[in-house]
Amino acid sequence: MNKYIKSVGMKIVSVIAMAVILVAASTSRDELLTEVANSPVADDFTLMNTQGQNVSLSDYRGKFVLLNFWATWCPPCVKEMPALSDLHESLKLPKGGLHVVAIHVGPALATVNQFLHDRPVSFEVLIDSDMSLAAWEVAGLPTTFLISPTGKIIHKAVGEREWNS
Repeated sequence: MNKYIKSVGMKIVSVIAMAVILVAASTSRDELLTEVANSPVADDFTLMNTQGQNVSLSDYRGKFVLLNFWATWCPPCVKEMPALSDLHESLKLPKGGLHVVAIHVGPALATVNQFLHDRPVSFEVLIDSDMSLAAWEVAGLPTTFLISPTGKIIHKAVGEREWNS
C-alpha cells in the first residue's frame, strides 16, 4: 500500500509541477499560452489516427491535453513539431501528466504518414479530413489549446511556440 501511495503522490506532484510550468510560462513577457476566459468545456470529437483507429477527446478525460491544430504544408507547424514531441516526452506520465495530441487539418493521410516517417513524433496524430472541427474557431495554424483534466479549455496559443524552451 505504501508503494502505491508514493506512486500516486509522485504523479500528483508531477502534474502540479507541469501545470505550474505551463501557467508560469504563460505569464512571462513572451507568452507561451494565454488564458481562455470562462474556460468553456471542450466539445468532444472522434477522429481517425494515422493507424486508422478512432480516437476521441473524451479518451483523455482526467489528463491535461495540449491539442495542436497543424498541417504538413504549414512551415511554422512543421518547425514546432520536434518541440511538441520533446514537451510530450518530458511531461507525460503513464496515467496522467500532459498528453500532446496533434490534429492535421484537412485530408492527407498519406502525406501525414510520410511526414511522420521522415520526422517521427512521440504523440498521437489525428486527421480532420473533412474539417469537422470548425467549431474550435481555429483562425490560423498552428493553434494550440490546453485542456484541463475536467475537459475545460483553459489556455490557447495561436502561432508557433518554442514548447521545449
